Amino acid sequence: MSMVARQIKRQEQTEVKTRKVIKHRRAGITLGEKVLGLMMVVAAFAIVSFMLHNYATIYSLNKDVHVLEGSINNQTQVNEGLSLQVIELSAPDRILDIATGELGMSLDDQKVKVVQN
Repeated sequence: MSMVARQIKRQEQTEVKTRKVIKHRRAGITLGEKVLGLMMVVAAFAIVSFMLHNYATIYSLNKDVHVLEGSINNQTQVNEGLSLQVIELSAPDRILDIATGELGMSLDDQKVKVVQN
């Protein structure tokens, strides 16, 4: 081989060796991806917090409803007892006994007037 051919061959080899291979490395996570991820985490946390708050409120209201239903049942029983007492105390025979015995009143059929509605 001639000297010129060897020089050209050496130049090609040195050019091949001296070429730098540029590799594009991609960053792991970009800033935009980090921001989007953070926003998704915050939104998920807000949704979960809102749901828990609603469940707690519903539980509290249900508890109050049960307490009120219990007090309504108790008051209904008291009212039924009092209405039975009213019926017993307003019996005409009892009123007549108290009027004649304790108050000294007498029943005069001539002076009694019956009013009909």
